[in-house]
Amino acid sequence: MNYLKKNIGIPLCIVFVVIFDVISYALKPYFYGTGWYLISSLQRFIFFAIELFIFIKLFKKSKISEVLHMKGFKQGLIAGIAMLIYVPFDFITYCILGADGWNTVSISMIIACLFFQQITTGLWEEITFRVFVCEGYFQSENRTARNRIIYAVISFMIFGLVHAVECESFEVAIYRFLTTGIWGFAFAAVYLYTHNFLAVAFLHFITDVFLNIPSFISDYKDTVALTIMDNYVLWVVRAIILIVAVIFLIKKPLKEKELIGYES
Repeated sequence: MNYLKKNIGIPLCIVFVVIFDVISYALKPYFYGTGWYLISSLQRFIFFAIELFIFIKLFKKSKISEVLHMKGFKQGLIAGIAMLIYVPFDFITYCILGADGWNTVSISMIIACLFFQQITTGLWEEITFRVFVCEGYFQSENRTARNRIIYAVISFMIFGLVHAVECESFEVAIYRFLTTGIWGFAFAAVYLYTHNFLAVAFLHFITDVFLNIPSFISDYKDTVALTIMDNYVLWVVRAIILIVAVIFLIKKPLKEKELIGYES
């Protein structure tokens, strides 16, 4: 398989995102609240299913269990332990120390936003930004730490840029590029270490739930504790996530027989 075909997943990732955004922007004016979260979730799931089918056919996978399997799942959670640190940090910082008031919303909206949209976001974004983008590494015989870092950086760049283009100012776009890029890099590290899609999709889902809880907060307390946590400790947590990701990119991945969805 030549270099272009091995890495066809990278341009395909961009194509999928463009089509997804065009459809999303076309639908958004007609829905709001719970309805929007449900439609958005359905769109994500449909794109996930279509992309999964394309991936299996394009890269000639013999069965779906080569992509959706539990081998290496536990090791994936261990590799993503730094990302899970964000869960208690977010809850303590924004929900306990920060929240001074909450928006009045229905239970159905909370479930639609924090469960349905986030679980489908984990599925769609991970197959798009990790499975397609990183497949070139697994198609190559040169599976070195250097190559793993290169693919993780590519994931950082694409994931960061896609989220940055939504921003209204250059300063905010740079901040969004860096912060979401770190998450993309970390998810890629877990995927490249385990070759387990479900592990990174689960990590993405859990962390996204807590990343989105603050959207329901209406007012924040003006305290020193919140300022320290939000402006300084947050960057320490991000640094830990980045450092752990690099460690697992350098660390030898799971054995080949553990990286496939069937026994050889």
